Amino acid sequence: MKHIVLGHPSDAHVTHMLESLAARGFQAHLIDSSKFPSELQLSLRPQHGGGTLRLADGALLDLEQIGSVYWRNFCGVSQGTRARAVRGTLEDISYYDSMACIRSWFQAELPTRWFNSWSAFQSHQEKPHQLRLAAQAGVAIPRTYIGNDIEQARAFCEAEGDVIFKPVYGGAHTERITPKHLESEHMSKALALAPITLQQFVPGTNIRTYAIGEQLFTAELNSDNIDFRTDRGMEIKPIELPPEQAALVPAIMRSLGLNWTAIDWRRDHDGRYYFLEANPSPMFLGMEKRSGFPLGDTLLRAMTA
Repeated sequence: MKHIVLGHPSDAHVTHMLESLAARGFQAHLIDSSKFPSELQLSLRPQHGGGTLRLADGALLDLEQIGSVYWRNFCGVSQGTRARAVRGTLEDISYYDSMACIRSWFQAELPTRWFNSWSAFQSHQEKPHQLRLAAQAGVAIPRTYIGNDIEQARAFCEAEGDVIFKPVYGGAHTERITPKHLESEHMSKALALAPITLQQFVPGTNIRTYAIGEQLFTAELNSDNIDFRTDRGMEIKPIELPPEQAALVPAIMRSLGLNWTAIDWRRDHDGRYYFLEANPSPMFLGMEKRSGFPLGDTLLRAMTA
């Protein structure tokens, strides 16, 4: 069996996984999707579900012989097939044909185990959908408004009092709503550009749980910042996740199609846990170094078992 690391060669996690797989005697290949179709050749056989992937160095991989894929990130397809091309042009058609082909491989019914799958990444990029799936799995989530109706957004903020906001898709830090944000002109301009996620602010502590198969590694992330990612001095303290919360993790993973993840919680002062998000490709090297959690080794064992 062969293994694939999907991502950009400059990414530290990509390099780490490739080197770790090789050090353990496994055959691993880097796939940078932005090289498709210019340098990579993908062949699919829908009648029986198989296919092949030819790498830039000429190596030919049978898709049915790929044991696992570590999905660090999806880099789109070749720059020569840009998504913003004029509709109907050769460039535009090439882009959509390339994306349809590679996404079909991602979703093919093959024995490959994905860490994680295309559907898992889609639910993460569509945060309202992920939150709804988590709530349906029985997990508590903060009271949330998502949209761009100024009257409903302002009513939510007035009802909650203390509110945070963040993007619907992701890619920016969480901030606290201020009176300036609620000014009619400011809010109208903002909501005319994009919808927003508003959530009740839960006073308490950020908690992160790395789940790899059935193994859980949990830490308090002690920071006074609204978004702990902005705090370089954040204290990391390993803890045990309470049994009632740990029991919810498998349900979250099944609901979101995850084989591994980092779940971010907010624990209030009464010990109640609120689900914030489940990341399908969390960074783990920094956490491993500061916490002592064997995250990389545990992930490698899950991929190669």
